Amino acid sequence: MLIDRPATTGVVDDEFWEPSWRPVVRGVGEILITLGLIVCLFAAYEFYGRSWRIEAAQDQVDTVLDRQWQEPGSAAPVAGQPIARVHIPKLNRKWAVMEGVTTDDLRKGPGHYPGTARPGQVGNMAIAGHRIPSVFWDIDRLRDGDAIVAETKTGWYVYRVVGRRKVLPTQVEVIDPDPFHPGGRPRTAMLTLTTCNPKLQNWQRLVVFAELDRTQARSQGRPAELKEAP
Repeated sequence: MLIDRPATTGVVDDEFWEPSWRPVVRGVGEILITLGLIVCLFAAYEFYGRSWRIEAAQDQVDTVLDRQWQEPGSAAPVAGQPIARVHIPKLNRKWAVMEGVTTDDLRKGPGHYPGTARPGQVGNMAIAGHRIPSVFWDIDRLRDGDAIVAETKTGWYVYRVVGRRKVLPTQVEVIDPDPFHPGGRPRTAMLTLTTCNPKLQNWQRLVVFAELDRTQARSQGRPAELKEAP
């Protein structure tokens, strides 16, 4: 007589069984998620940390500029030192501008391209700055007629925006003495701002052009365009 025996093959309930490769995939996924979070945190630190560092540096540079202006005489621009302030009332922002556009200069704020015009001079006063919140983040908001004011030891120079362009980094003619007619003789005092474009990328440059509208002696106080600005 045959007797049925219980199965002894060790069948596992499907509810608890998983392929041997699945824990490996899960572990790799968790590692990638962790790495992604680290990269995001690092990018945020670089972005906002750079902004905070520049704001801190600007406090020091501002103090240096005030001290320079208290000294008698008019000194020539020195690389790595501040030469002027630039105010943009529409953005409620102002900066002390460094002489030079090296990496070290731009860590302290906007930088003046050496060899370009100084405030109020016929030619093109060209200034570069990072596209971060503490510098030129919002200059894409500027429109024709908006004021950009350069401040020096002796006076104020009120420029008005006359145009914007998006160019490749190789199109350096935007900082020529006459950016609208490269190679031509300048007849107008201009101010040009350059920064990376689009935001958080650098494959283009955003350029804002402004022409001198009027000047005002420092002894006359702040110009009307800055009455509501810091």
